[in-house]
Amino acid sequence: MIIGKIVKSFVNSTPQSMTLTQFVDGLGTATTSGEIVTPGSASSIDVVYRAANVISDDVAKLPFQQIQRVGRSVEQVQPDPFLRNNAYLMEITPNEWGWTPFLFKKQAILWQFHYGNAYIWSPPVWPPQKLILPANRTAPVFDAAGNIWYRHTFSNGETEYIPGVEVLHLLINPDETGVEGRGMIQFARETIGRQLAAFKTQGKFYSQGLNPAAYMQVIVPLDEKGRKKYRDSYGEAIGGSENAYRLAVFDNKITKFEPITMKPADAEFLASIDANDVRLATFCGIPLHMVNRGKEAYNSNEQKYIEYLQGTLDAYLVPFEQGARIRWLREDEQQTNYFRFVREALLRMDAKARADMNEVKIRTGQMMPSEAREKEDLTTYPEGDKFYMTSNYVPIDNGGSNP
Repeated sequence: MIIGKIVKSFVNSTPQSMTLTQFVDGLGTATTSGEIVTPGSASSIDVVYRAANVISDDVAKLPFQQIQRVGRSVEQVQPDPFLRNNAYLMEITPNEWGWTPFLFKKQAILWQFHYGNAYIWSPPVWPPQKLILPANRTAPVFDAAGNIWYRHTFSNGETEYIPGVEVLHLLINPDETGVEGRGMIQFARETIGRQLAAFKTQGKFYSQGLNPAAYMQVIVPLDEKGRKKYRDSYGEAIGGSENAYRLAVFDNKITKFEPITMKPADAEFLASIDANDVRLATFCGIPLHMVNRGKEAYNSNEQKYIEYLQGTLDAYLVPFEQGARIRWLREDEQQTNYFRFVREALLRMDAKARADMNEVKIRTGQMMPSEAREKEDLTTYPEGDKFYMTSNYVPIDNGGSNP
């Protein structure tokens, strides 16, 4: 990109907020538990892995539509395969690689979840495309005039500067400058570190066949090699789950062998694993039953799902909608066009509840029968393109009387 090479001479490579290098180094430093937390290591914890996939899958499966409002007329912009308009890119395929809209949205949200930032690039090329820039190789920077650019290192090792108008920057948990976001891992590092350490300790516990640690005394002096020999001999005899509860036999050189029983306080760390799971689910903003932790009544879960949509998913959906309107539409289009996620697709009801809702909307004039049939992927009919209302509804200016 020629313009990117030109701007290298006057771009300020140090943004006012945390730089990408500082951010990545922060993820790679050890926690107080001694464990190094990265997006990869955090994903080895089932709650974090599950939460990341639940959130990204839920966003990815919501249709993302462009809406045009002219006066009181509201219409969905239809995909155009020849112009490859935004509706086509978001509903059919975003690029020439054949990505599906589901994969595209899921990948963007995963970067946002782990790193706090997702970068969607609209390069000025034909045919129009939407590309995701990996957040671990992209950072916002400023030139001498205060204009924002995005420094990105491509897979071939070349670093380029992309104009800010070409990039839709989605962020969550913005820092004090609002320039960069912060992922869940930055806030939950210590909890994740404790969980990783607990799993490692639990693994050591099981690898010893559930046998407690012990110490032994021998009548001969031992050097380091000798101590290792005795330790290995004991481990081979009864170590491992397949040797649990086997009989240990020692010769007369061993004068004392005493198991070190686990104290109640030491055993409580196993219960702390579940407590850490609850904390991690809270950091992710996801109900416990959605990460297979806890079970509640159906009605309670349904209510929590609505709260999850409003309290967790909207933090990803609203910036996507607003940012796309700014970056993907011309100024003259922004007055009458906007983007929206169809949230109703997430709150899917059973067939009876859906039929009841459609019936209420039809008889109150909110929906035409043909629109209800379209939602069910059924063929419409001419008589269905009319609005209906039951006769006991009258305008307020009639004084409540039925003419």
